[in-house]
Amino acid sequence: MPYPNEHSARLRDPKDFKEQPDWAKKGQKFARSPDSKIYGNIKVPSTVDVIWGQLKNQSGKEAAPQSLRFPVKNWTATEAKKWLKDNNVKYQRFEPAKKKEKQSMSEAPANACVFNDNAEVSFAEVDEEKKSNTFRIIGYSGGIIKNHWYWGNVAFDLEGIKFAKTRTPVLAEHFRDVRIGFTNKQEISDKVIVEGPFLDNDDAQNLRADMLKGFPMEASLLISPLSVEHVKEDTTVRVNGLKLKGPGSVFRKSKIFEVSMCVFGADSNTKSSAYADSDNQKVQFNLIQENHIMTEETQTITEIESVESFAVLYPDLYAEILANSKAEGQKAERDLFTSLKDACGDDHELLVECFSEGKTAEEAMKLRVDKLEKEKTQLSEKVTEFQKKKPVDPAVTEFTDGSTPPGEKEKGKGNEEAWKQEFNDSADLQAEFGGDVEAYIAFKKADATGNVRITGQK
Repeated sequence: MPYPNEHSARLRDPKDFKEQPDWAKKGQKFARSPDSKIYGNIKVPSTVDVIWGQLKNQSGKEAAPQSLRFPVKNWTATEAKKWLKDNNVKYQRFEPAKKKEKQSMSEAPANACVFNDNAEVSFAEVDEEKKSNTFRIIGYSGGIIKNHWYWGNVAFDLEGIKFAKTRTPVLAEHFRDVRIGFTNKQEISDKVIVEGPFLDNDDAQNLRADMLKGFPMEASLLISPLSVEHVKEDTTVRVNGLKLKGPGSVFRKSKIFEVSMCVFGADSNTKSSAYADSDNQKVQFNLIQENHIMTEETQTITEIESVESFAVLYPDLYAEILANSKAEGQKAERDLFTSLKDACGDDHELLVECFSEGKTAEEAMKLRVDKLEKEKTQLSEKVTEFQKKKPVDPAVTEFTDGSTPPGEKEKGKGNEEAWKQEFNDSADLQAEFGGDVEAYIAFKKADATGNVRITGQK
C-alpha cells in the first residue's frame, strides 16, 4: 500500500525475510536506519531511510535491505527513480507517495459480516491416520462476491486481512454453541486457507462422519471490516488484481474472527440465521471516501496518444510535471508533448522519460538515435555469436579442400565458356590480363568462391 509522506522502492519481497531476526527485539521483523550503505558499496543519501531485515538464510548480525523510503519533503517520485537508475539499484516495485484518503467513521450491522465465496471444505493432506480427523478450508479465494445483500459487490484486499487470533474457532452454521474445531494452521497468500482438528464432541464427530461418507460441506467467514472503500455505481476499483465494479465495497483492512462449516454456505442475498436477531448489534469501521476511483473508460487506456492519456496512465508523474513546469498554459504542454511524441515514435518508455524530465524534441531524437544504435550493435553481436555457434553442415565441409561438388562440374563448364566469350569481346579485359584468357578464367573462379581480395582501394 502507498505511504502518505514517502515514496517506497521495494527491493525484495517481505516473505523472503525471517519473522524474527537474530538481532531484533522480539516481535520486530524489520529495522529502519538513515544514511546507510547497501550492497556493500552503494551510499544511500542521508535523507533516505533503509528498511532492513534478515533473510531466511542469514544469521547473527547479518542483514539485507528490503526497501528504500524517500520522504516527499526531500524527493519527488521522478528524482527517486532517477537516483535508483543512476546507481543501478534494481527494485521490484516503486510506489509514489499517496495522501491518505479522507475517512469517516461508519457502522454496519453485525449480520452483514458473514460471507461465502463458494468456500471449499475437505480433509487435510496429512498422514493417513490423522487425515480423517483434520479439515482444510479455503475460506476466501481472492475473488469478488457478487450482490451481497448489504455491501453489493464486495471483495477483501488480501494484503489487509488478518486473523483476530492465532487459533480461530470453527463453528457449524455460525452458531456459537455448535463448536466443530479450531485452526492450528492459518495462511493468507492469494487465498485464505485454514487447517485444524475436529473436536471430540457429538456435533463435530457427526459432521466429520458425514464428510467421510462424501457429504459436501461448504464454508463461510465472519469478517469484521476495519477500513472500507465504498465504490459508486458505474465506477471501478482494483483489488487482488481484479476490477470490482460498483455499486459495491472493498474491505481494505479487516479481521477474520470465525470460520463456519455450512450445508449451503451463506447466500449473499440472505442474512445468516445465526445472526437473525443481531440487527441492533453494530460493527464500526473507517469509510474511505471515493476520491481515487477510476472509471471503466480509464481502465482500458493502454497507449500514450495524448497528454490526457499520459495523465491517466501516470497520474502522479503528470501532476509532478505540471507542478514543476515552466511552460505557460496547457497549450505549451500539449505542443511539447506532440513534438516529443513525433521524436520518440513508438518508443513509449522513452516518451515517458523525456516528457517527465522536460526534454526538448532535439534531445529526445538524439536519445532515440543513440538507443537504436545501441540496440543495433547488440543485435549484431548476437548474430555474430549465433553464427559462431552455428553447426557446420557435413555436406558443405566435405568439399572444402577445393574439389568441385557433384553436379557443379557441368555448371562450371558453362561458366568458363561464357567467361571466354566475355574476355574475347572486351579489349579492356584483354589488356588488363595481358591477353591471357586462362588467367581471367582463374580470376573469375576465385571471385565466384569469395576468395578474391581487392587491395589498394580507399
